[in-house]
Amino acid sequence: MLEGMTPPRNKTLYCKIKDTADGLAPEDAAIFMQAIDSANVWGAKTLSNALRQRGVSVADTTITKHRQKACACYRELG
Repeated sequence: MLEGMTPPRNKTLYCKIKDTADGLAPEDAAIFMQAIDSANVWGAKTLSNALRQRGVSVADTTITKHRQKACACYRELG
């Protein structure tokens, strides 16, 4: 039952916003990133809910962290 169980990825080494965008078709990734970058149009909670309705699960706190440049995309590692 528990075969293949592995620990979760270290969240300090990746950004879920980037991972999600990388997993989408190019056209969808562009729409996704435009929405992420449009804080004045999309509130984080509203965007999270709209994405979830379309099968893309990203928490509002993750969106906020990315917008505040507090995610792995903007951190210097090492």
